[in-house]
Amino acid sequence: MGDIIDARPDIVRRLNAMGPGVGGAAALVRLDADELVELATAATGLDDFGEPDWEEPYRRLVDALDEEARLHVVGRLMCRHDVLRHLCTRLLVVEAHRADPSLAAAEVPAPVFITGPARSGTSILQELLALDPALRAPRAFEMAHPVVGPEVDDATRIAWAESEFDLWGDVDPGFRTVHDLDARLPEECLWLMAPQFDLGFWSTNVDIPQWMAYRAFTDPGPAYAFHRRFVQVLQGGRPTTWLFKSPIHLSRLATLLAVYPDARIIRTHRDPARTLPSTVSTLAHGRWIRSDDVDPSAIAESSAMGLTMILNGIAAPEAALPPGQVVELQYLDLMREPIEAIGRVYDALGLPMAAELPALVSAYLSDKPKDRFGAHRYSLADHGLEEAAVRRQFAPYIEAFAVPAER
Repeated sequence: MGDIIDARPDIVRRLNAMGPGVGGAAALVRLDADELVELATAATGLDDFGEPDWEEPYRRLVDALDEEARLHVVGRLMCRHDVLRHLCTRLLVVEAHRADPSLAAAEVPAPVFITGPARSGTSILQELLALDPALRAPRAFEMAHPVVGPEVDDATRIAWAESEFDLWGDVDPGFRTVHDLDARLPEECLWLMAPQFDLGFWSTNVDIPQWMAYRAFTDPGPAYAFHRRFVQVLQGGRPTTWLFKSPIHLSRLATLLAVYPDARIIRTHRDPARTLPSTVSTLAHGRWIRSDDVDPSAIAESSAMGLTMILNGIAAPEAALPPGQVVELQYLDLMREPIEAIGRVYDALGLPMAAELPALVSAYLSDKPKDRFGAHRYSLADHGLEEAAVRRQFAPYIEAFAVPAER
């Protein structure tokens, strides 16, 4: 399977092997929508889930995980945990707004959103900009466990989140070469929209095409509305300039701007002949964590189709964004001259750059070698794709944004 190592760690292999002898993985780990709701209400002592628009996608998702995703034992356990935690988070965010009605009116002034095709530098850009003391990026642990009692400190929340994030790399050590999940680092907006049972969180983790097709044609507005409500809880009545990131925003910028009309957007760009195979590898690794049934060729086909629609779509004249609210950033510029590239972004968006930021960026990059968990290896040829053909397929995007080819 390309760069995926088929050999499982022993404990994962043994747990998965226990399923067939007792009727399958589903016999060991149940995925039942009603039971998970009951467990979430019992865990939090709450029963108000807020507006009902979450429930249909939630119930369809649990059915898809149970019947469509072909999960092994460990995969079912991880998905059960994910769903249960998202339900608990939803209950806690709704309760925080009930307890303090002023949260709903709290400003989230002019947030900065980083977006672009997956594997185009969005993660490292968020980490670098988060060094700016004037910007606040949501960290993984506070999105995983946003509302806790006074007896639970940040160290405890970090430990809770690390137990989950480290498990991804334990089940598939190769995943660490793709994405460094660290509870203390900034993370994607997927976690802020997951309690609305949006598609972003699940697209990497599982293969559930019927649910994804259903969710792709539903209104993303409620997911962005919940994103804002979640952020209002995180900032706790102290508005700040937030720094968000996710490739999922790229095809939904109109909805994003409807919820955050003064948002400033950094859009990253990279040669599709590099982002496409890297995306396929990322999805294959993410799904291999939870299932033995992963087909990189099928992932390549669906990824190419989806990415073509998104990237060529943003190149259309009617997709133009409000002037002054968006800046385009080439991946190669960020890699070659990070401080200069970031400076141009700040200038374009009218952001004042902290005097200490260049030194902080240099030190951070020096302390974070690119391949500390091993090289992430991927190739178009692994999936029967050819560079020139891919670039022809994405020609409208490449031409509209002057995306340079990587050699």
